[in-house]
Amino acid sequence: MRPLSTPLVAAALILAPSPSARALRPGGPGPWSAGLDAPATSAPAQGVAALRLPPEGRVRIPGGTFTMGADPAELQRAMERCKRELLGASRCEAQWTLARLNAEGPPHAVTLSSFDLDRTEVTAGAYARCVSAGSCAPPDLTAEAARATRPDFPVTRVRWEDAGAYCRWAGGRLPTEAEWEYAAAGVEGREFPWGKFYNPHLANHGALAEDATDATDGFTGVAPVGSFPDGATPLGLLDMAGNVSEWVADALEFDPATDLPLPYGGGPEVNPPPRTGGPFHVVRGGSFLDDPMWLRSSARDTCTMQRGRDIPAPRASWVGFRCAADVP
Repeated sequence: MRPLSTPLVAAALILAPSPSARALRPGGPGPWSAGLDAPATSAPAQGVAALRLPPEGRVRIPGGTFTMGADPAELQRAMERCKRELLGASRCEAQWTLARLNAEGPPHAVTLSSFDLDRTEVTAGAYARCVSAGSCAPPDLTAEAARATRPDFPVTRVRWEDAGAYCRWAGGRLPTEAEWEYAAAGVEGREFPWGKFYNPHLANHGALAEDATDATDGFTGVAPVGSFPDGATPLGLLDMAGNVSEWVADALEFDPATDLPLPYGGGPEVNPPPRTGGPFHVVRGGSFLDDPMWLRSSARDTCTMQRGRDIPAPRASWVGFRCAADVP
């Protein structure tokens, strides 16, 4: 039997807590949580504005002032880029192309309040839930392959009115054209949502060729939303260029004398309301069928049968949408 004075026993005696030390140890969660208020998700503001995070799936776009529209230098770069496409020499200077470019100007200052915007285009799966709830009309998929109904694909072949109905059902609205461009370009005026220079690997784009689809980006047609994370805006918005064009709240105004789209008024604006005046509502961002010229943040288009002003198309396989919402 070892004596009590051995080093092993001595160390055990030193390390063993005394009765008084045990009494000072904190107890379980009961004692310190007793009497506290129940957890809450918000707190009343006391002399300051209370900050609320955007709903899941949306991004808060801080208010600010930016220059809306393209200046002559950007339009010249766009034309040079267009002429490098396969059919550029014959189509870049067509009347409709030049009219669309002219409708992007003149650059003018726009000031916007903060708003929320969907991080991605609305998916077919999300839209189907609205249809099931009886609040949305089903897409017209009679001319589409079954793959168009994949739940992670952007919903397409929905009317502008259907897009608005979904956004209201989801607690929002369609973004105005100014809001959409501000979210894509930012106060720094990014020519493309990701920055100043075009990169064919950052968006699901098309080509100016006999076959407008272009598989060099990894997808022949539409892609699941968010397939190009490196092409996100600095705030994390995805697919603001390419994949599908997106309905906005505004109508594209036309000159009745020339039957061509009109440019902006040119003066500074503060929270401009959606433009009205016809069935040709604006789509933004370009699609998997569009060459790089139309993936710029300032590019404007309409949803038509012939991808020109000839015949309005209520639905198209290359047009979807995302929703905005006012900040509480």
